[in-house]
Amino acid sequence: MERTNPPDSPGLFPFLAISFVGAWLAMVPLWLDGLRRTSAAQGTSPLAAFCMILMMLVPALTAFGLTARRHGPRAAVRILGLTRATPWRHELRSVAVALTIPLALTAAGLAVATAAGRYSPAHLPGPAVITPLVLSALVSLPLYFGEELGWQGYLLPRLLRHGRTRGLLIGGAIWGAWHVPMTALGGSYPGHSVLLGIPAAVVTATLLGTVIATVRLTTGSVWAAVAAHVSLNEFALPLTREVSDRLVDPLFAGPLSISTWPITALAVLVAWLAHRRRAGTRAARTAAA
Repeated sequence: MERTNPPDSPGLFPFLAISFVGAWLAMVPLWLDGLRRTSAAQGTSPLAAFCMILMMLVPALTAFGLTARRHGPRAAVRILGLTRATPWRHELRSVAVALTIPLALTAAGLAVATAAGRYSPAHLPGPAVITPLVLSALVSLPLYFGEELGWQGYLLPRLLRHGRTRGLLIGGAIWGAWHVPMTALGGSYPGHSVLLGIPAAVVTATLLGTVIATVRLTTGSVWAAVAAHVSLNEFALPLTREVSDRLVDPLFAGPLSISTWPITALAVLVAWLAHRRRAGTRAARTAAA
C-alpha cells in the first residue's frame, strides 16, 4: 500500500531555503577551523560530530515548524507521517525489511568491488563489532528522524506533484546537493578533489535517496525510511571498513561507491517496474468494475 499525507500548501521554497542555509551555517565552525578530511582513516572530531548533529536536525525542525505554524503541533505529527499508517505488525515487518535493503545493496556492491580488485574482505564481523554499532544506531536514531521527517515527511509529498518518477529523482538530487557543505570538507570521499566528490555524492544520493523514498511510499510512514537511513550510515558504512583487512576508499567500495551504483540503479529500476505493474493492475480492475 502506498500512502503519503498530501500537503495542504506547497511550502517548498521556504523549506528548501531554510534547510540549505541551515546546513551551511551548521558547517561554518568547521570551515573556520580549517577542517578537511584527507584520508578515510581520519576520525570524526567532537566539533565535527556536533556540527553534523546540528545539520541533520535542520530538515526536521524546518518541516515541523512550517507545518505546525499552519496546522498546529498535533496535526503536524499526522501530516508529516509520524503516525502509523498500518498495524504495528506490518510496521515492524516493514522496518525489518528496510534495515536489510542497504546491507543487501552494499554486499552486492562489495562483490563487484572485490572482483575489480578494489576491496579485500578478511573476516565476518563478530559480536564485539556488531554490539557497538547497534548501540550507536539507537543513540543516533533521533538524528535520522531529523533528516527523514524533513525529506520524506515534508518534501516528498510535494515533489510527487511532478509525478512519481520525477519526484523521486528530484528528491534524491536535492538530498545530494544538501550534503555539499559536508562533502566539500571531504565528508563522503576523503582524499578526493571536490570536483570529483560533489558530483559523485549527488549521484549516490539520487540513487539511495530514491530507494529510501520508495520505502517511504511503500510503507506509508517515515519509520521504515528512517530504518533504511540508519542501516546505511550505522551499519553498511562501518561494516564495510570492519570486514576489510586494509583501508577502504569509499569512492570505490561500500554503499556510497561507484561499485554499488549499478546495483542500486538496478534496484530502483525493479521498484519502478513493480510500481508500473501494480498501477496497471489497479487500472485494469477499475476498468472492469
